[in-house]
Amino acid sequence: MKNYYCSKCGTLLGSSVMPSPYNCPPGGRHQWTNLGESGQNSYQCKKCGLLVKSKDIPHSFNCVAEGNHHWVKIQSEPNPGS
Repeated sequence: MKNYYCSKCGTLLGSSVMPSPYNCPPGGRHQWTNLGESGQNSYQCKKCGLLVKSKDIPHSFNCVAEGNHHWVKIQSEPNPGS
């Protein structure tokens, strides 16, 4: 499963194949970018706020806030009683 992100409307989808380009809410076609494999690590873009669960740091291409994403790894909270 991979993370796909539309830089036109900001939609994030998990899919094993490239999502359909049709019917982007702002009009026309989606502009999908493959951000990489889905996984357990959480990353958030400092520019647009997008949160992605990914195996490794996501690709930085095509941030909706212009230019490239700036990813920061989000640390998970420890489980109580662990």
